[in-house]
Amino acid sequence: MVGIEDLLDAFQTRGLARPSHQDPNIVDLARAVARLSGVDANDRTANSSVIEQRIGPADHLVLVLLDGVGMVMLENLSHDSFLRGHLVDELSTVFPSTTSVALTTLATGAWPAEHGVTGWWTHISELGQTAVILRYVTRSDDRDLAGLGMDVETVFPLQSAFASYDRDTLLLMPAAIADSTYSAYFSGGRPTTSYGSLDQGISTVIRRIADAGEPTFTYLYVSQVDSLAHLHGMTRPEVLESLREVDAELARLHSAIGDKGRIVVTADHGFLDAPAASRHTLRPSTDLTPLLHYPPSGDTRVMYLHVRDWARARVRGHFERKFGSRFYLISVDEAEDLELFGPGPLAPATKDRMGDLIAISSGAHMIEYNAARGSARSVSLNGHHSGLTPDEMKIPLVIA
Repeated sequence: MVGIEDLLDAFQTRGLARPSHQDPNIVDLARAVARLSGVDANDRTANSSVIEQRIGPADHLVLVLLDGVGMVMLENLSHDSFLRGHLVDELSTVFPSTTSVALTTLATGAWPAEHGVTGWWTHISELGQTAVILRYVTRSDDRDLAGLGMDVETVFPLQSAFASYDRDTLLLMPAAIADSTYSAYFSGGRPTTSYGSLDQGISTVIRRIADAGEPTFTYLYVSQVDSLAHLHGMTRPEVLESLREVDAELARLHSAIGDKGRIVVTADHGFLDAPAASRHTLRPSTDLTPLLHYPPSGDTRVMYLHVRDWARARVRGHFERKFGSRFYLISVDEAEDLELFGPGPLAPATKDRMGDLIAISSGAHMIEYNAARGSARSVSLNGHHSGLTPDEMKIPLVIA
């Protein structure tokens, strides 16, 4: 059986990145930016204090989130590029290393153990169903959660810290997601503006700072590299050209605002390609479905299973026969003891959403529960994340 001892060995000898709140991480960055923006909270850590000092006071603070641009991506840029030239540190993202989890951490300054978003597909206990959490719809049939009576405060138990920023605050999002329920939650009710092309978004930030009569905070979310890396994999020319375009636009932003403000750039996660042989599908079956209370949830490299009390051994046997050593199967209690989702105990809502057993990829392998309409799309994609490899877990901290 591939379980907790094998996972511990993988941290020691096989290169998996064990999450640690003692290393500089995206939670520390979120808390540092919040404090620089006037949020007075008792959550400062030694690492967040260092990041706060590195950023320093600034009349205009710009936080740029480059979706999918992990540390390994920066190796494709020249040494004199903007991102590499202003790189100050390597951070760890949270686990699972995926957008929904990391962005909720960035908004709240809290670990996944606290904020309860557990993956791209998050099980909502009050609903008894899995949601595509960023789209705010059910996974099985795309029904809007609000139409099913789910309020945002239940789905996202912690409030966004952006609501408390003591600055003129604006969040810039791609037009496709700017008006979404998740974007409204993420912004904490602060103004959100959409942009079309990246150069339009950058120009909006430049004009905003030039015209400002008071201190500002601006958040810019950039998704184009992530979209292409999912589709093509990390090393295709289309992905690298997109990264160079992003780098050039950030250099333009830096040149335009000069010493009027500070630019902070990071990512939510990195990427690891998934060759065809490493892509797996878990389908409903007479062997597995009767053993579970609900369909699996999670992400492509981490899967949560709500197992019936009498069925744990049978579920473990099913996974061992089907996947062998490709995934580590551990209990939620074991994950809590390892602090995979952050320090301290899991919040009750988070624990309810995870269920009983967790399957974690041993590396490049990914898995998807294929019961919903259109779900096979993820299995056909070439780039994936949400696992514990350094390529997925290590993200840059750029300050200029």
